[in-house]
Amino acid sequence: MEERDPQKKIEGMTRIVLRPLASPLPLAFFAFGAGSLMLSGLQLGIIPTSETRSLALVQIGFIFPPLALASVLAFLSRETLGATIMALISFSWLANGLIDLTAPPNSTNATQGLLAVSLAVILLLVGAGALLGKPLLGLVIVLASARFATSGLYELTAATALQTASGVLGCVIAAIALYGGLALGLEDLQGKTVLPIGRRGAARRAFEGDLGEQVGPIESEAGVRKQL
Repeated sequence: MEERDPQKKIEGMTRIVLRPLASPLPLAFFAFGAGSLMLSGLQLGIIPTSETRSLALVQIGFIFPPLALASVLAFLSRETLGATIMALISFSWLANGLIDLTAPPNSTNATQGLLAVSLAVILLLVGAGALLGKPLLGLVIVLASARFATSGLYELTAATALQTASGVLGCVIAAIALYGGLALGLEDLQGKTVLPIGRRGAARRAFEGDLGEQVGPIESEAGVRKQL
C-alpha cells in the first residue's frame, strides 16, 4: 500500500477560517482628523493655553481609544503596516496627553520633542511606500510625518514659527483625513468607490480582486505559520 505524504495529509486536514471585519480605516481617519484639528487649535491660539489640560484629557479619552481600536482591527484584518502606524500614533496621543496633564501650560518638553521626531522618521519611511499603492493614505502619513517633525523641533527649540507651521499642517491633515474617512466609509457602505481615493496596483486588486486572489497566500501569513 502506498504511503501518503505526511505533509499533504496535514494540508488536507487543515482548514483556515477567515472572519469578515468592518474596515477600521474610517474610524481611524475621523479620529486622527479631529485630533489634528484640536491640537492645531492650541498651536494657533484658537484654544487658550489655560485649556491645555482639557485638551490633554481629550487626547487620552477621545483620540487614543478609537485609534487604538482601529489598530487592533487592522491587525485582525492582516494590514500589518497600517495597523503598526495606527498603534504607534494612538499611543503617542496617550503619552503626550499624560505629559500635558502634568506639565505647565505653554511649556516645551524635550522628551515629547524626541518622541515626535522619531515618529516623524518612521512615518516618512512607511508613507513613502504607501504613496505608490494608496495615495490618499500615503499623503496623510507623509503630512503627519512633517507635522510630527515640526512639533518635535518646536519642543526642542521653542521656535514659535515651528509651532505655527505645525498648526497649519494639522489643519491640512484634518481636512484630508475627514475626506478620507468619508470616502472610505461610503466605499464600505456601497461596496464600490464613491469618492476617488486613488488606489493603484496591488491595493486596487485587493479591493476589486476575487476571493481566490485575496486568500491565496494566507498559509504563509503570521497568524498561520509557526514563527513570526
